[in-house]
Amino acid sequence: MQVKKERPLGTTSGLERFMYALGDLGSNFVWTFCSSFLTLYYTDSVLLSGAVVGTIMLVCRIFDGISDIFAGILIEKTQTKRGKARPWFGVTIIPLVIIQLIVFNVPSALSVGAKLAWVIVSYFLLTVVVYTINNLAYHAMLPRFSLVSEDRNKVSSLRGIFSFIAGLVLAILTPRLLAAGGGEKVQGAWTTVALVYAVLCLVFEGICYFGVKEKISCLDEKTETKKETPDLKTGIGALLRTKYFYITILVFVAAFVINGIFLAAAVFFTRDVFGNADMYSLIAIISILSAVVVMAFAPKLFGKFGKRNVLLVAAVIGIVSGVIGYIGAMGLNATLVFVSTALHGVSLAPFVAAIFTFASDIIEYLELKLCQRYEGLVTSVSSIGSKVGTGLGSAILGWGLDIGGYDGKLVTQAASVLTAESVLLFIVPAVASVICFIAMWFWDIDKKIAELKK
Repeated sequence: MQVKKERPLGTTSGLERFMYALGDLGSNFVWTFCSSFLTLYYTDSVLLSGAVVGTIMLVCRIFDGISDIFAGILIEKTQTKRGKARPWFGVTIIPLVIIQLIVFNVPSALSVGAKLAWVIVSYFLLTVVVYTINNLAYHAMLPRFSLVSEDRNKVSSLRGIFSFIAGLVLAILTPRLLAAGGGEKVQGAWTTVALVYAVLCLVFEGICYFGVKEKISCLDEKTETKKETPDLKTGIGALLRTKYFYITILVFVAAFVINGIFLAAAVFFTRDVFGNADMYSLIAIISILSAVVVMAFAPKLFGKFGKRNVLLVAAVIGIVSGVIGYIGAMGLNATLVFVSTALHGVSLAPFVAAIFTFASDIIEYLELKLCQRYEGLVTSVSSIGSKVGTGLGSAILGWGLDIGGYDGKLVTQAASVLTAESVLLFIVPAVASVICFIAMWFWDIDKKIAELKK
C-alpha cells in the first residue's frame, strides 16, 4: 500500500493557495477598477479637470503611504486566536465595498466645490484608511501561512495570476456595462458597475478570510510556546538601515506606475487616438493573457535563474515594449501597438509575481539578524510602494491629460491630447522600467540570507 507523502511543514496546499489568491482577485475589483477607470469617471462624468484629479490622487496616496506605517504597527501589536493580520483583513471587507460605492456615486446636483469635497473625503477614506488596512493585512498573512521561500513564490505567482484575471474581467466587462447603462458620461452606468464589482469583492475576499489560516499561530499553540512582542524601535531602525528597504520601495513605485497607468491610459488612447473604444478590451486581453502565461512559469524561472536576473531581463523587455508602442502610436500602426502590448504583459508578469515576496525575504533576513519577525512592519514597505506608485501613475495620467489640453465634454480631442495619451501609455512605462532595472541591479538579498544561514 502506497503511503501518501506528507507536505513539508510550513508549506501550503493547492486549496490554500487558491483561496488566498481569491483574496487578491476580490480586492482588485476595487483597486484595479479604481486605478483603471476612476480618472475617466472623474473627468467625463463628474467633469473635473485631469490636473485636479491627478493631484488629489497623489496627495491621498502620500497620506496613504504614511498610514501604511501605522497600519503595520497596528498589525504588529495584534495578538488574537485568529492570528495577527487575518482579523484586520476580515473586519475591513464590508467597509471596503461600501466606500467604493460612495466613491463612484458623486451626486450630480452638487456644486463644483461640493463635488470636490465629496471626491476628496471618499477617496481619502477608501485609499488612506480602509483599503490600506485591508491590503496590508492581506499581504502580511503571506509570510504567516507560507513559511518557506520557494512555497511563497508559488503562492505569490498564483495570486498574481488571479490579479491579472481580475484585470481581464474588468477590461472586458466594464466598457460593456458602461455602454449598456448609457456610456461613461452617465452616472447611473457607473453606479451599476460599482455595485457589481462591490459584490464580487465581498464574495471573493470573504472566501479568502474564512479559508486561509495563519500557520505561525497554529504552530505556537501546538508547541505551547509564546512569542514575545517584537521590539518595534529595533525593527524600524534595522529596516531603515538596510538597502533592501529602499530598493523595495523604488521597485514597487516604478512597477505600480507601470501597472497603474497602462490600462488607465489605454482607455483614453484607444478611444481618442485610434477612434475605437472597443480596441481597449483587445489591448487588455493581449496584455493580460501574455502576462498570465509568463506568470505560470515564473516560479520555475525564479528557481532556475534567480528572481534578480529574471527581473532584470523583464525590465529590458519593458523598455523595448515602450519604444515599439510609441512608434506604433505615432504611425497609427495597430500591429506594433499590439506587439508592444504583448511585450508589456511579458515584462510586467515577473514583477507582479516577485515583488510581493520581497517583504517576506526582508522579514526572513531581519529575523536571521535580530531573531525577531516583523510581518506588519515590513509588509507596510510593500504597501507604501504600491500605493505611492499607483497614486503617482494616476497623477501623471491626470497631469499629462491636462497638459495635452484634454476636455471631458468633447467627443473629439485635439492633436496635442493624442500625443500626450501616446506618451502616457508607452514612454512613461518605459522610463519606469529603466528605474526597475537600476534598482534590481543592487538586489542581492538571497545571497545574504544564504550567508546568514551558514
